[in-house]
Amino acid sequence: LEFRRVLFRSVDAGRSWGRHLVQRPSPSQRIDADETVGRLQRLLDEIGFRPETQTLAGRVEVRLRHCPFREVAVRHPEVVCAIHLGIMQGALGELRGPLEAEGLQPFVTPHLCVANLRSAPAA
Repeated sequence: LEFRRVLFRSVDAGRSWGRHLVQRPSPSQRIDADETVGRLQRLLDEIGFRPETQTLAGRVEVRLRHCPFREVAVRHPEVVCAIHLGIMQGALGELRGPLEAEGLQPFVTPHLCVANLRSAPAA
């Protein structure tokens, strides 16, 4: 139960940070998937993740090639990686684009984490 609480709080903190940091569209502007991915990629690059994106069968894979918080993330992935997922979720929610972050696979290799984006349900 405590682990779930820490995970939830970490994701929630990341969402707040992501909403704050992303370049928001104007209230009347609707952005497409390409623009959504571009804005997310710029945000992640500014933080230091050196992201690469790839579209595979309608899904977008975001490859985070550098973790600026790696030393702490290795010791506490349940907090740090959850915050990173939350950052993406918050940013994507603020963008109101057609994508949402469904998950983050930490340390797929020692220096690579992979996030998966999918089509968001229509609002």
